[in-house]
Order: sequence, then structure tokens, then C-alpha cells
Amino acid sequence: MTKERSSASHNGMTHEIGRRAFLRGAGAIGLAGLVAPLAGCLPSGPAVAPAASPSPTFGPRTTPIKHVIVDVQENRSFDHYYGYAPFVGKYGVPAGFKQPDGYGAFVTPYHFESLTTNDVAHTWADTHREFNQGSMDGFFGNDGRNAMGYYTGADLPFYYSLFETSTLCVNYFCSVLGPTYPNRFYLAAGTSGGITTNSVFGYGVFGHTIILDLLEATGVSWKVYDLGHDDVTDGESDNVFVFWKRWAHDPRTVATKNDYLNDLQLNRLPEVSFIIPSFSNRGDEHPPADVGIGMGIQQELITALRASSAWASSVYIHTYDEGGGFFDHVPPPQVDAFGLGIRVPAWVISPFARPRHLEPALYEHVSILKFIEAVFGLPTLASVNHMFDSSTPGGANYEAAGGKASGPPAPPRDGIAAIGNLMECFSF
Repeated sequence: MTKERSSASHNGMTHEIGRRAFLRGAGAIGLAGLVAPLAGCLPSGPAVAPAASPSPTFGPRTTPIKHVIVDVQENRSFDHYYGYAPFVGKYGVPAGFKQPDGYGAFVTPYHFESLTTNDVAHTWADTHREFNQGSMDGFFGNDGRNAMGYYTGADLPFYYSLFETSTLCVNYFCSVLGPTYPNRFYLAAGTSGGITTNSVFGYGVFGHTIILDLLEATGVSWKVYDLGHDDVTDGESDNVFVFWKRWAHDPRTVATKNDYLNDLQLNRLPEVSFIIPSFSNRGDEHPPADVGIGMGIQQELITALRASSAWASSVYIHTYDEGGGFFDHVPPPQVDAFGLGIRVPAWVISPFARPRHLEPALYEHVSILKFIEAVFGLPTLASVNHMFDSSTPGGANYEAAGGKASGPPAPPRDGIAAIGNLMECFSF
């Protein structure tokens, strides 16, 4: 079963196909030269002023944090997982919340009886219909009853138990009103470069600066723990770091779960770690995966960290790449033409995290980059990548362009002061 559905054009026909099967053997070939042409063909004259781009500065490390571990699961919204949690208070589903059914009546959320459910739509077009210009009333109309299901503490006991010792971010939004890959590009680069579909993938198809470049340049150790080693060339993998030419075949991007567990035991955990759950093995919680399986993997990884010597100086950030089409009632602020996207769960797990705390600051995936930059004294990506300051490309994979030759700007968002850097979640 394909992971999600994307709108794509191939051989003159527009049709719906799975991200994981898109242009088998051809997608990466046609996109291998994507970045080089971009640098010389971006039209001049920004449609809107780009985000501030401060000059690179290397600041001192002012926190006791020595290790940052980032895990991003798949396709769950905040209300879908925590909207009825007893501890979320006013940030949960409001009384009387309902969605129009398209026939003059309304439907309300209901408790899922199974930990495995069908997938629901979450392309750029689908998510915009769900968002419905901020009214947040298009979930049932676009996706049907499955979009209205939710889970409780009885279904997600480990996740709910985190509240006793951790901070839950209650205004953390995904980066794009769209699917997986664009959101994960924001996590890597602070921008998707205007890409709004899951149709751009493959080894070494990009060349602009990402967080790994900043870490490497400043001597901060890092590793990507790829839990499934899913197929990159078929679009099966969420390890987008290998989509960048410099890192496509770096052995540090393909560490395993056993490597993570061994690194903890041997006191050699790098300073920054990214954990990539497996879609193929259904460890990422992407429907129809059993959410208990993904939660069990997270429990294993977090428990191992807590038992290690690294725990005393670590932060484990656990979130979801996008809402997956599941309902949420909070309209995301729109910082530019691409997002923010639907609100998703995000936990900050650390001995320094504020326990039993609901953090209302505005966060998104780029907040994780801003946090890493702040902890390790890195420059911003906005200060070193200006490729998308004025515009982004047009075409089928750049839907924000609306069919035009170029689209709106998308500079890295770590230059936007209004986006938080997660520091509010800690007591140092």
C-alpha cells in the first residue's frame, strides 16, 4: 500500500498516484539536475519581503545541553492524539466542535476503536480544503469519517505518560499545508524551496545548504539513525537528508537502531541525532500502521536514552511531520504562502524540560533548527542560503506558483523572529 496520494503529471495526464510509487526509476533521473539550473533562473523582484537574514555568528554554548535527538513520526494531528487528553485543558477540542457533512447536518469527533485505521488524504490541495481559509471545517467534507477519529490515554499510554516529566508544545504546527516531503525539507533546510508535493525525491537531487552543513562546518558531531533503510529511489524513505548531494552516500546518514542503542551504551552518542522511522516496516505511525508499534519503538529509544550516561545532558524532541488529514480545530498562522500547516503533537523530553507543562509559544519544524542553532552557536540557514529569497520555481511540484513560471519566496524560516526556538520548554 502506498503511503499517501500525490497529484502528479506524467505523459500529459494528471492523475492520483502514491508517493511511494511515483515515477519509478524516472523521478530521480529527471530531477537530478534540479538545483544547478535554479541558481541561474530564479526571477528577480520578490513578491513579498524575505525574512530577515542575519549574518553568520558563532555564539558560545550557554546551556548544559550536549545532545539533541530529533525524532519525527508520521501523519498525526494534535487533536487526533491529544485533543481529549485530560491534561490539555483549553488547548484541546472545544465543547461543541463539529464539522459540516455537506448536506446541512454536522458530524462530531469519535473515538477510534482500532489502533490501525485507513489513511486519509493530505496533499497540498486536500490540506488546503481541510484548512478552508482558516475555518478548519473541511476535514469531514474532504476525507470522510476517518478524518474525525481520535485516540485517548488508554490507546497511547506511553505517550500520555510523558506529561509527568516532559513539556507538551500545544501550538506546534507543521511547516507546510501539505504532505510529508515538503515538511521534512523544512526540517532539513528551513524551506522546501517551494516544493509542495511528494514527487521530488532521490539520492543527491538537491544542493543548497541544510542543517548538516552548518553542523559540519562548526565541528558539531551528528548522525542520522535510519531505522528501516527504506528504498530511497522508489520514494519509500523518509530519510530526506540523502536527497542532498553532499550527504547522499555519507555513512553517517544510514546508522541503524542498533547503532543508536550501542552509541548510548558506549557513551559515543553524537551531539545532534536525527531518527528516521520506517514506513516500510510500519514503525512511523503512518496509517494504516498500528500506532502502538510506533509508540513502542519510541518507548524503547527514549527508555534507552534515560538509562544512559548521555541522559543528564540530553534533549529528545518527538513530533510528527504533518497532520495526515486528521482533524484539528486551531487555525495555523500563515507566515508565508506555504504555511504554517496543521497543528501536530510535539514533546520536549529532557531532565531540563519543564514537567507537566503546556507550552503555548508558536513553534513549527524550523523551531527545531533554531533550537539546534542556539544550543551549538550556529549561524542561521537564512544567512547562508539566499536561493529562494526572491521566488521559487513554478510547475507541477510547486503548486503555490498557481501555474505561473515562478512562485512566491521561501527563504529559510530560521530568520523569522516570531517562530520560537523551543527554549521556553526548559528550566536551566
